[in-house]
Amino acid sequence: MNRGDRVELTAASNDDVTFGLTAGDRGTVDFTDSLGTIHVRWDSGKRLGIIAAERDLIRAVPTDC
Repeated sequence: MNRGDRVELTAASNDDVTFGLTAGDRGTVDFTDSLGTIHVRWDSGKRLGIIAAERDLIRAVPTDC
């Protein structure tokens, strides 16, 4: 995923819930690091990276949503 892509959390791990995110939350990709972690600025104001191996926990959404 690229900077600026809109994503939606499709499933929340225990860590995500503890951090205050739930399935359905949306955000914007900030960057993807050299390990493949996708760093997201969630619309709630939180920032949390999604580990590449768990990429199926997020999906791309149209930018107009």
